[in-house]
Amino acid sequence: MNITYYRPALMALFFLFLFSGCINSNNENKKPIAQVYDKYLYISDVEDIFPENVNSADSIQLLMAYADRWVRKQLLLNRAEKNLSDSQKNVSKQIDDYRSSLLIFKYEQEFIRQRLDTIVSDEEIERFYKENNSNFVLNESIVKALFIKIRLDDPYYEKIKNLYKSSKEEDIKALDNLAYQVATKYDFFNDKWIPFSRILRELPEPLNNPERYLLSNKSIEVNDGTQAYLISFREIMHQGQLAPIGFEKNNIQSIIINKRKQRLIMDLESKIYSDARNHNHFNLFVN
Repeated sequence: MNITYYRPALMALFFLFLFSGCINSNNENKKPIAQVYDKYLYISDVEDIFPENVNSADSIQLLMAYADRWVRKQLLLNRAEKNLSDSQKNVSKQIDDYRSSLLIFKYEQEFIRQRLDTIVSDEEIERFYKENNSNFVLNESIVKALFIKIRLDDPYYEKIKNLYKSSKEEDIKALDNLAYQVATKYDFFNDKWIPFSRILRELPEPLNNPERYLLSNKSIEVNDGTQAYLISFREIMHQGQLAPIGFEKNNIQSIIINKRKQRLIMDLESKIYSDARNHNHFNLFVN
């Protein structure tokens, strides 16, 4: 099998490439670094694979990995060429379709990049929320919560345990100062709504029937024998209720921006079509 890695030459060419910064000599560019049957991989083919400021050891690994992938690809291509029928290998239409789709996509993305307004006002968000609130029904419960993970043998454990469910301002401040210093993990999630499932992932064991648990409980206290997990729910919204606008804000922003993108593309297509029709740039030969 005519498959060759030019490893010694590859290393020599690589160091020439590395220390000169680039290879300008046409002779150097034409030196192969790998061969599969009658196909060759040249230094000029790999000049763009190296990130800036990459060290020599990493560059060698990159180059060898690239050459190995190239060899594998050429071997598969050679096998496909030998084993597929002529009709199966006739992929010119698919290539043309792919090229057309890719060019259109690139042009549309550039058109959007130049014209898209990505600023979404609070008024737009609120209006969209009100007009489409049936789409924002919760499929799981969400909470505003305080989460503390602390060692059971920590000398401040009992004090934190006595404070974490309190809603008094002075207790909250005391807990905040203390938990930041001694807790293994302390998070109040920026006082934002989060899915209840996010809390459940922090626990050492699954919670039985979590949705029902939330109906009658405002806190969770469990331990794994070493660490205690203390969760206090400040607010709860249950599955089936309308999600608060703050919870859906980012989602609504994305929807509005995507609608703007779609509108830009539709307007672009309509304008191109109208201009071509007005200037007789196309004909439809169908009734």
